[in-house]
Amino acid sequence: MKKHTWMIVLIVMMVLSVSCFVFWRQARIEHVKMADLCQGSICRSLESFKEYSVNGDDSLYTYGVAEFRCFMNAYRYLNDHSSDPEYLYCNVIYGEMALNPQKVQANMQETVEALAILADDYTDPNGYIRLNELGNLFHHAEE
Repeated sequence: MKKHTWMIVLIVMMVLSVSCFVFWRQARIEHVKMADLCQGSICRSLESFKEYSVNGDDSLYTYGVAEFRCFMNAYRYLNDHSSDPEYLYCNVIYGEMALNPQKVQANMQETVEALAILADDYTDPNGYIRLNELGNLFHHAEE
């Protein structure tokens, strides 16, 4: 009887260990995929805004704004804190992109420069500092 109890406990422990490993591995894979989505979205947003600067096509601007929003969602998922200053800076810029496109379009070169820093490395704090400066520029720009 004691031998069977130990065998059952051992089997249960092995099953739990394997389950924990599988769940941990799946979470790690999701994190890597989300980091790739984050980096890819900011790069596509940057490219759209660069093309918009050259062509002036409004659909390119809209696509760039949508990709920036995708970047924000992926960044929020990765950091799990909606009160991070970096996320808040992004939210201010997104609000200006969506609600006041004239301000953003008038300062497209500054927007491209800020996004270029994040396109190199979305974790670079200098990129978020530039976004904050850009948000202040939009806030204080004349209507």
